[in-house]
Amino acid sequence: MKENSGPTLIPKGEESFADMLKASFRPAARVKVGEVAEGRVIAIGKDGVFLDLGIRAEGMIEREECERHGELTVRPGDVLQVLVTSFRDGIFRCTARLRSTGRGDARAAKDSPSLTMLREAHAARIPVEGKVKAVNKGGFDVQVMGQKAFCPISQIERGYCQNPEVHLEKSYSFLISQFEEDGRNIVIGRKELLQAEEKERAQRLWRELEVGQVREGTVTSVHDYGAFVEIGGAEGLLHVSEISFKKVPSAKDVLHSGEKLQVAVIKLDPEAGKISLSVKALLADPWSAAGEKLAAGAELAGRVVHLKPFGAFVELFPGVTGLLHVSRLGTGRRISHPKEILTIDDEVRVRILAVDPLRKTLSLTMEEPEDDFGGELERIKEKQDQELRDTGGAMAGLLDSAIGSDRE
Repeated sequence: MKENSGPTLIPKGEESFADMLKASFRPAARVKVGEVAEGRVIAIGKDGVFLDLGIRAEGMIEREECERHGELTVRPGDVLQVLVTSFRDGIFRCTARLRSTGRGDARAAKDSPSLTMLREAHAARIPVEGKVKAVNKGGFDVQVMGQKAFCPISQIERGYCQNPEVHLEKSYSFLISQFEEDGRNIVIGRKELLQAEEKERAQRLWRELEVGQVREGTVTSVHDYGAFVEIGGAEGLLHVSEISFKKVPSAKDVLHSGEKLQVAVIKLDPEAGKISLSVKALLADPWSAAGEKLAAGAELAGRVVHLKPFGAFVELFPGVTGLLHVSRLGTGRRISHPKEILTIDDEVRVRILAVDPLRKTLSLTMEEPEDDFGGELERIKEKQDQELRDTGGAMAGLLDSAIGSDRE
């Protein structure tokens, strides 16, 4: 075997290709929130200008930042210097508003780049991204662009924060409400941003909503009269009467906060900002399911579900209830209130007196049906007539025989 006498020489062209291949596996410099980066305009949308940040990452700035008197000042291919403020939904959110102060004063000279950016973000009310690092008395320690900031507990959510620990190590966008003592006292919050997002979602939802739409919602609060359900940017009322065809005394009996529901939009009042929802509208009508069973004269078993001075309500099928009037309890005596002989959940046998399919009402009775002797009387009368006819014929024969004998 021939020994290798020296290093292998690689042709110049192949060496260049190897270097390029090796370079392609080197980790690319990563854009970081809080840093200034260069972005090349690659597309212009209705609301934003999209940038190539040079590392196979995409950035976006608000379109209005690139407009002057309503006219665009950039076009595809232009290169912009931007500050990376946050990372959401797979895209770096940037702004071109922040620039080096260039003032040359003592404060600007001693400020770090991140403090300069935070100072200007505070002045321009531009959101910055921060990471929640600790929970302390009254709020949270948040790291923003390498600086320590404080977020009051009342500013971390839209409402009351019941469980502060859930926010630990989470990254959010914040607005800087205070920047004092040369950056040693920075106070931030996200409540205003959340409220603005909620308002935007609500406006978008109202543009899309129509009566008859089916939406998935989340129960946000429950009361006796119904529940409020969030359906993607706005809350609607699910009244207790729209929960089920069955009578529900209180929404608290069947619903709880955080529950997911399919609801139908049954009424919209844009001026009042009210949305009426229904679960019942998505259920099969039990009256249709009962069909021919709900006929006058039919005898059925039912359960007492409600008592009133004027009578008892009896459920015959789930969602099908009729009124058993106090005068039709079948006792043979005067009753002042059905509770004298009935209690809730009693099983009773009733007979349907009348049905109103349009109003979906039933009139019931526990009285025994009155005996009808009409048919029996008719049969007795026919029998008597037949006997008279038979008797009359026999008497006539006897009479003829008697008359004949007398003649002889």
